[in-house]
Amino acid sequence: MDDAGDIAVGYSGSGPNVHPEILFTGRTADDPAGQMETEKAILQPKGSQKHTQRWGDYSAMSIDPADDCTFWYTNEYLNETGGDGSWSTWIASFKFPNCE
Repeated sequence: MDDAGDIAVGYSGSGPNVHPEILFTGRTADDPAGQMETEKAILQPKGSQKHTQRWGDYSAMSIDPADDCTFWYTNEYLNETGGDGSWSTWIASFKFPNCE
């Protein structure tokens, strides 16, 4: 949660024809209770794993203590299918417009 009361959630999303994407959503303090805003894609990689059932072990969302408004999100991804040992980490930052 940031200084303005906004919250953010980061996660992976995939499907039969979609490689695991890095996504986030959130809500501002003024949004209706129990509703999140439309999700946004941070990264749409070009790979999927083939031989393991685990995913998303290394993912974190943090608020920047320097301004209490910037969210930092990290998640893992693959740029080629079957490259189970070729994990990469994506780091993204964003903030809601009403937090100053």
